[in-house]
Amino acid sequence: MAHEPLSLADAMDLVRGEVGKARIRAEVLGEELRFSVGTVEVDFFVQIIRDGKDDGEIKLGVVEEGGSKGGDTHRVKFPLTPVFEPSP
Repeated sequence: MAHEPLSLADAMDLVRGEVGKARIRAEVLGEELRFSVGTVEVDFFVQIIRDGKDDGEIKLGVVEEGGSKGGDTHRVKFPLTPVFEPSP
């Protein structure tokens, strides 16, 4: 069964969520050893996908290397620097 590609925005949300979860877990568990989060590099393979008809919406989907629908894949790399807002 073929899976629909994950949107790039959803993939970035997942990365943001996982970094946040790790930070919260360390705080809640009172971990002595913590890591400061520097630049996080995220590397995705993406494919430009048109929904349905020829004039359908164009999306950028995260796919496995080689592409999930046989099209050309492109490598996109993002350096992310987390910014943590102080808790109120």
